[in-house]
Amino acid sequence: MTLGWMATLTLSLGVASALGGGSAPVPAPKPAPRPVQTQPAPKPAAPAPKPVAPKPTPQAPVQQPVTAPAPVAVPQVQLPATEVTEPTLVGYAELPADTFAAGPASGAWQGGMRGEARFPSQPVQGFSGVQFDRQGQGYIFLSDNGYGAKNNSADYLLRLQRLTLTPGVAAGQPGKVQPTGFIQLSDPDKKVPWQIVNEATAERLLTGADFDVEGFAFAQDGSIWIGDEFGPYLLHFSADGKLLEAPIATPNIVGFKTLRGQAPIVIGHRGSSGTRPEHTLEAYRVAIEAGADFIEPDLVVTKDGVLVARHEPVIAVVGADGKVLEATADVATREEFKDRLTTKTLDGVEVRGYFVEDFTLAELKTLRAVERLPQLRGKNYDGQFQIPTLEEVIALVKDTEAKTGRKVGIYPETKHPTYMNEVAKYNTSQLLIDTLKKTDFTDPARVFIQSFEVGNLKDLKMNVMPKAGVDLPLVQLVSSDDEPAYDLKVAGDTRTPKDMLSDEGLKEIASYASGVGPYKRWIIDAEGKTTDFVGRAHAAGLMVHTWTMRNEPTYLLPQYKNDPKAEMRQALRAGLDGFFTDFPATGAEVVRELTTPEVRSPQNPAFAQGVSSSAANIGASGGFEGFTITPDGKAAYGLLEKTVSGDVTGQLRLMRYDLQTRQWSLAGRYALEGLGEAIGDLTPINDREFLVLERDNKQGKDAVLKRVYSFSLDDVNPDGTFNKTLVADLMLLADPQGLAPSTQDGYFNFPYVTIENVLVLDKNTILVANDNNYPATGGRGADVKDHNEMLWIRLPYDLNVSAGVGRK
Repeated sequence: MTLGWMATLTLSLGVASALGGGSAPVPAPKPAPRPVQTQPAPKPAAPAPKPVAPKPTPQAPVQQPVTAPAPVAVPQVQLPATEVTEPTLVGYAELPADTFAAGPASGAWQGGMRGEARFPSQPVQGFSGVQFDRQGQGYIFLSDNGYGAKNNSADYLLRLQRLTLTPGVAAGQPGKVQPTGFIQLSDPDKKVPWQIVNEATAERLLTGADFDVEGFAFAQDGSIWIGDEFGPYLLHFSADGKLLEAPIATPNIVGFKTLRGQAPIVIGHRGSSGTRPEHTLEAYRVAIEAGADFIEPDLVVTKDGVLVARHEPVIAVVGADGKVLEATADVATREEFKDRLTTKTLDGVEVRGYFVEDFTLAELKTLRAVERLPQLRGKNYDGQFQIPTLEEVIALVKDTEAKTGRKVGIYPETKHPTYMNEVAKYNTSQLLIDTLKKTDFTDPARVFIQSFEVGNLKDLKMNVMPKAGVDLPLVQLVSSDDEPAYDLKVAGDTRTPKDMLSDEGLKEIASYASGVGPYKRWIIDAEGKTTDFVGRAHAAGLMVHTWTMRNEPTYLLPQYKNDPKAEMRQALRAGLDGFFTDFPATGAEVVRELTTPEVRSPQNPAFAQGVSSSAANIGASGGFEGFTITPDGKAAYGLLEKTVSGDVTGQLRLMRYDLQTRQWSLAGRYALEGLGEAIGDLTPINDREFLVLERDNKQGKDAVLKRVYSFSLDDVNPDGTFNKTLVADLMLLADPQGLAPSTQDGYFNFPYVTIENVLVLDKNTILVANDNNYPATGGRGADVKDHNEMLWIRLPYDLNVSAGVGRK
């Protein structure tokens, strides 16, 4: 698809040529004085001095490409050697907000609409990643994607900015930040497979509307790897900024805890019974269209020995007063069948009503299905659909396969086998296998047979299936603890569901069944806590398919806040192999979150240009906010900024990309603090330990959480997340010398929305800087533009720094 505004953009942006380097900054207007710090400090504040505006810097030569293996040579800054007892500011410098570098005018786009350019050239800021400059000229900072949003940033050129930093280390001696050039990111060899802003130009300079670059690192060969948030993608550039290969997509690696690591299945419980009358061909059809992997026909038998799909042998329950208490067919309204009203004992309980085994198939076919829960689900479809036979259900599945190629399975339940044998006088297990053989539907990958009773499953395993020459997986259903298996009760066996689901009981089930189908409260208890059941069942070699997930609030625990997906996600995180649901469309959507091949944000070009119809499964710009390469150069790590759909809210995936094999893996999950809303950067301490910037989305006096944490790949909490250690609270840094203008009575805080730069300088010193989201305001005052502040922080203990980390 051609975007109409792109052609216009190429005219204004094509004048810039900065491949491999750039000039020194254009002198900028003198910044306005900053007010006193707005964030409350531990003690009353004294008036803060005005910042010192840096003088315009001289023109710098064009940078030459970084070559490998060029040594890192950082200017030696004499920081105080004083030991500290708490994280302490030992150096400070600022880059004023209005600092520009050579390039075309920018800032013309606002809200997706183009107007006059607001700025004469390209801003040097804001910054979203920092590394040592391999050419020995200080540091390299990655410019963020532009003016706050993709549709505002088409004239913002993506660059790596070269800066020399001189920290102020004593009160009254301001530090200095001097831009000396830049590396322009470009795609002259057309590696990006979709249309970019500067598509028609030879240089194809990349802009903030193309990628949201958030973290970078140098490989051992001198090339540059960058993490993007729009895709999210990995981007690989030459040392002079030319894209070397197509953007590398991020796979959706979930790490299923299912029995064999397979994706969980969605079972349409009686079809799509939440939206259509249950056990009708229409309910099954809708379930299949919604994405169900299996559909479930409960099987009862007619007077003439045909298996039909009904939840119970009684199709209408009638009270003593003649009122229908529950029904799945309109039989109670039929004068011709009034003589069929009777009372029978069903699993030890007297039931008055109309029973399937008292009707021939021909008679049943004259009836029409009705909604079993009319007060909850309405009567819109009453009287429209027949009662289907098992053969008709199988025919529907086969027809779907013929038309679409999609192989849906069936999950029949033999209802009340003891009753069927004693009252209906049919062995429904035998009838089921006979029907499957007759219809040639015996693929074990497409059939599960389930039952609440034990004896018929054992008979199927030992006798019925072997004689028929079939071997299908069996599933032992287990209800709540007050509903034991009826055949066990009749036989005088006192085992309860709790006994059956004990470790010993699960071993017994595994002797004849492939899976267990427990009531969902065995997996998530009434308090909403996940039990150890799934793990124990898997240890016994059993799949776990639970029942029943429903959308209506009346079936949901309060903690889900009327969100049925939340219940499904929790169950799947427990390792569930599948689940029954009345709303398979909802279930399929949740599973798709986990099985979609890629992680994609709404800004992924697939959605804008029609490459794919897959739904976004991570929030806007939720990709690689943190990105780094390990000191040994073997692997890149990218930490997503937002939670992938289906994961626990607040848990962020850490992805590992092997730079030698070019293979992805899931390294683990990082859990945000309760007030944490995003991460800002990731940098290595050694090959196994990292620092992370974590923050809330607030600024100024509202800011609360801006912190640096450390974690190790080898130290994991019981829930699978990394165990974190607080390294520094950026809202409470000691500044006994008063190095920063905003320090109040010995303490400094850093209340910017986005703090996106952290780098280990030595074993007990780190560099931290904010992304000022130019031309944003609010960090230091509502009407004051946010500057870039550079912090040298001394830690009260040593980090386990490895070779290749920090100053050389």
